[in-house]
Amino acid sequence: MIRFALLALLVTTAHAGLTVGTYNIRNFDYDERARIRTDKPTLQGILRGLNFDLLGVNEINNVQEFGRFIARAMPGFDVALSRCGGAHGQRLGFVYNKNKLKVLRFDEEMVFSGAGDTGGCDTGSRPAAVAQFEELGTGVKFHAIQVHFKSGSNPASAAKRVQQYNLLAQLVRELAAQGNRNVIAMGDFNTTGYLDRNSDFTAFNGMLRSAGMVNLSAGLRCTSYWWGGSDDGIETPSVLDHVIATPGMLNNRTNARTTVGGHCQAVSCRAATPAQLGSSYTGVSDHCPQTATIR
Repeated sequence: MIRFALLALLVTTAHAGLTVGTYNIRNFDYDERARIRTDKPTLQGILRGLNFDLLGVNEINNVQEFGRFIARAMPGFDVALSRCGGAHGQRLGFVYNKNKLKVLRFDEEMVFSGAGDTGGCDTGSRPAAVAQFEELGTGVKFHAIQVHFKSGSNPASAAKRVQQYNLLAQLVRELAAQGNRNVIAMGDFNTTGYLDRNSDFTAFNGMLRSAGMVNLSAGLRCTSYWWGGSDDGIETPSVLDHVIATPGMLNNRTNARTTVGGHCQAVSCRAATPAQLGSSYTGVSDHCPQTATIR
């Protein structure tokens, strides 16, 4: 009996922790531009393989179907999604393990939609989804922020992202001032200049310093693929998505780093053809999921 109890304790300890991540699922469940319906069996396989407790998601155009899909594909999980999705109806939010986490509050921060320009529920960029969760096993409360910042590498888009970076840093500082020091933010930051180490990279890292946060995705060589600006049939890796956290959220786990999945993992972030990238790329998303165990 004692031996059995010890084994049970070891098993429980081995599965302890909190695994979080982010995934931009391209215009679920139908991409009108490419006229491609989401490959749900492939998506289900990807999600089940991540072993996450909390996953921030982007580009959920069909909210009702996404809820039904998660109920079928991920028993024991639920969704908390935004009502607003900006000009392209791309809602965002969270998929979470109901046996491990409870949603205490969910808000949409509309200031991210405009960021100095006209923006609203169905115009401008996407709002940020902000939720407060409680870990059921420990009672620890934390805030999760899912973002989808302005896309594009042109000067106007980059300038709007700088404004959104500043708004995020301000939000994290405000939460800290209210005593909320356990904060994680993730999503598609659209850091188009990250690998080139240009001004976009500098602005993103300035935001990290201003917010007092750590980039758990700093070591990744890719989080998405794009056509690369040339019609050579070779897709080019880029880094657009990040998971960032306050030191309090990491619970002194200084070695927490994200790992990437999907086609990014399959080809080890090398340039590749769509056929080599496979159905994760052609049928689900140009982005890849990433996760980290942080607590």
